[in-house]
Amino acid sequence: MRWMYFLIFIIALKAHAIVIRHDVADKNYLFAAQTDSSTVTFYGIYKGEKIVEGTGTLIADDWIVTAAHVANYLSPGGKVEFKNTSYKIEKVVCHPRWQDKKYPFDIALIKLFTPIKSATIAKLYFADDEAGQTATFLGRGDTGNGIQGITGADGHMRLAENKIIAAEEQWIKFEFDQGEDALPLEGISGPGDSGGPAFVSAQNNLYIVGVSSWQDTEPTKWQEARYGVVENYTRISYFKNWIIETMSGEAFDKDLPSSER
Repeated sequence: MRWMYFLIFIIALKAHAIVIRHDVADKNYLFAAQTDSSTVTFYGIYKGEKIVEGTGTLIADDWIVTAAHVANYLSPGGKVEFKNTSYKIEKVVCHPRWQDKKYPFDIALIKLFTPIKSATIAKLYFADDEAGQTATFLGRGDTGNGIQGITGADGHMRLAENKIIAAEEQWIKFEFDQGEDALPLEGISGPGDSGGPAFVSAQNNLYIVGVSSWQDTEPTKWQEARYGVVENYTRISYFKNWIIETMSGEAFDKDLPSSER
């Protein structure tokens, strides 16, 4: 397994804002994101300016799931932002087997001092049937399109969709398609969306199936955010026991889709 992890490290770029189709209006992705009430944003300062450093998802009114490589830069007393309101972090828990700058076990939980009562809580997806489903994901980092790659950042939230092509051990995977194979709002993550969610809907509920981790650019000859790249999201179902144990039985919605009942 060591050689595989080394290969992942070499070919991966951090998945960070939403990169869209070149032939679909950006306003469609912006409009679709207006319904979101489950994600938070982590900000940092670069050269005196506020920048997006990552995204997280509320899985309880005071618990957030994100990527470990995002949480690595967070600390108790720091803040996250939900709909223009800041909330203070109580504790940061990265997976104990995660290592800095490496992608296996790229998951973390953030506990808040104050619950966010106005949020829509995402349910945890524990089934193993993710492959073939269409997922949606959100972020407000850098944006661009499949032909030009990254073109800039405006801080606006976008929502894209993609089909899960594989669900293997720790990862769920997406490919950035174009043409007839692309979904109406086909897209992938871009710089600033790390830790953001991949959602699916089941029984009229919103489930989180994955957390944005890294992007394999080998299929595009090392060009980030282009058609053909493969996104890798940390798989929630793989880490279900660690999530439950870390939250120590605190109240959160553990309802399962029908395939897990």
